[in-house]
Amino acid sequence: MKSIYLDNNRATKIDPQVVKVMETLYNDNFGELHALHFAGAKSRKIYNEALEKVYASIHANDKDTITFTSGAAEANATILYSTYLNYILTGRKNSIIVGEREPESIMQMVDFLRSQGVRVHTIPVNGDGVIEHERIYDYITPRTALVSVSMVDGESGAINPIEQIAQACSKYEVAFHTDATHAIGKIPIDMQDIDISYLSFSSETLHAPAGCGVLYLKEGCDLLPLIRGNRSQAEALRGGPLNLTGIASLGKAVELASDALDFEMQDTKDLRDELEEKLTQIEGVQSLVPWALRSPNTLLLAVEGVESEAMLYELNRDGIAAYSNTVYPYGEWDRKALPSAMGLDKKLDHSTIGFALSRFNTQEEIEKVVESFTNAVEYLREFMPKDQK
Repeated sequence: MKSIYLDNNRATKIDPQVVKVMETLYNDNFGELHALHFAGAKSRKIYNEALEKVYASIHANDKDTITFTSGAAEANATILYSTYLNYILTGRKNSIIVGEREPESIMQMVDFLRSQGVRVHTIPVNGDGVIEHERIYDYITPRTALVSVSMVDGESGAINPIEQIAQACSKYEVAFHTDATHAIGKIPIDMQDIDISYLSFSSETLHAPAGCGVLYLKEGCDLLPLIRGNRSQAEALRGGPLNLTGIASLGKAVELASDALDFEMQDTKDLRDELEEKLTQIEGVQSLVPWALRSPNTLLLAVEGVESEAMLYELNRDGIAAYSNTVYPYGEWDRKALPSAMGLDKKLDHSTIGFALSRFNTQEEIEKVVESFTNAVEYLREFMPKDQK
């Protein structure tokens, strides 16, 4: 049985071209980046090429700073903790603003900041699953230290109005951060058009190996390093030896993602739309975020009368990998379920199923998913209580 992978917002298949980059470096690279010999020079060349590709992928200015990290979680922690030390602990500012559905790395840092007495304002999503930028004005003041709102929701694919939020932050001279992990390679990102102070993203959603990420700082913005131990000004925000294989792999991955952006926005979207159209024809199945407000690869459904965990199990029996953020095997999920956040019936909280496509998915796979999903809904609803049928 051929497997079908539709969980690409959490981890992705490594692109064969990225694998080639990894193999080359594993077999023939061992020089420390700043060593004054031939091996060091080779490492510097590899590093600089990857750096240029990342700058190009987000259209960053040459005077902006890009630091490679172990992932978006480290970058997010650096931004939030540095904001606390630089601005809140010193009394220069007194609060931060975050979206209510930020990634776990941000929400856990927010819990820590709250425990230190930091005032945290949380902005909810609306009935379409996105943040209304006007809500920022309910909380933002010149004493706000940071606003952090993800560019794209990793569960639903909802695209937040980042440009308008950035404008509000500029008006009050407040730093603005966006986690772009689920936007990079899915929608265009141009740092010349949006006044973003800090941006972060990870490798694992870009068809590259996990364990590498990017922290972007706009010219004039500053942060304190979370990990110290690097004397080089270029890598001052992140101490310790560089994961050069991961950096080169990420550089190749963002290059490929940029080249494939038109494909992602049209061909992958066409497959996603076909899947959505056919599955929502099933009675009691609804898409939670309007397609016009969503990244082109993502579909999140609410399925009346079906538990998420049971549906994931049935799909997996057919070799189909989907996801649901209401099924979290390693502990409680801190974020409010999207149906409740949108004001829908709470019965749907544990009945959501997501599909996140990639450029590697095919028409044949979509047809198989439709067949399996339809059969699974019919089978699982047989176990519904009679008063709910």
